[in-house]
Amino acid sequence: MTHIVVGLVLAEAFNIPKKSIVLLGAILPDILPKLVLLRLFIPLPNGNYNLLSAFHVPFVFFLASIFIALLFRHNKFRIVLWLNIGALSHFLADATLQHFEGGVRLLYPLSLESYTLNVVWPEQSYLVLIPALLVYGGLLLFKKRYKKAMSVHHG
Repeated sequence: MTHIVVGLVLAEAFNIPKKSIVLLGAILPDILPKLVLLRLFIPLPNGNYNLLSAFHVPFVFFLASIFIALLFRHNKFRIVLWLNIGALSHFLADATLQHFEGGVRLLYPLSLESYTLNVVWPEQSYLVLIPALLVYGGLLLFKKRYKKAMSVHHG
């Protein structure tokens, strides 16, 4: 839920018309590595599914987003941009989490270093969700008032 709300904040802040694409980018870094869980329901061929965890790295996600954009009829550049804005929101939200080891490899392949702000434990993600909801609500309210003020000013 936190990744969706943080993605909405960025989509609203950047006035992105296709917020759903940003939200897809915000959840894909967690969904793609978990595709291996399909094994619980359907037989999958034996293989090394650890490769799927690579999608939780910004550089690899960027490369994947180029291929994902091919599935859309809209402007491919914008789809890649919006997917990556969503993914960026995901990686930044993950960077707030405390990790026993490591964190988010934001600069891979330039650096193997993992980054974390060590703000909250994963089970305390509501501490990121609540402020994100407040920021999102504030953005919506600001935009509504700004739009109203502009229509009064021009009307």
